[in-house]
Amino acid sequence: MSRSYYGRPVIKETIWGSPEIPGYLFLGGLAGASSMLAGFAQASGHQELARVSKTAATGAIALSAVALVKDLGRPGRFLNMLRVVKVTSPMSVGTWLITGYGPLAGAAAASALTGKLPKAGAAATVGAAA
Repeated sequence: MSRSYYGRPVIKETIWGSPEIPGYLFLGGLAGASSMLAGFAQASGHQELARVSKTAATGAIALSAVALVKDLGRPGRFLNMLRVVKVTSPMSVGTWLITGYGPLAGAAAASALTGKLPKAGAAATVGAAA
């Protein structure tokens, strides 16, 4: 890492020892961006782009959840995070966001891939994009 004029690091060292948390954050952002793209594509009539974006959002949020559970150590800790909402904790907020967003993204993708329940799929897309 490069040092400044005063011999201190230019950028603070990360406190994360493992790559799971940056991966969890990146994949969560990717999922959200994919849902926004899917919503705009659906609204403008680009069905193929909407389908691909919905599928990408679902895959990204699933991998994000896997990274979070891996960082927590075991699946039971993920469920334990749902006992309390702690707005000052990024892990707590992220756990709640994944829990609410994941099923919406999954329903939107399932509808887009199967062609079944298109109105419910459109509503799930709007919910996931919001």
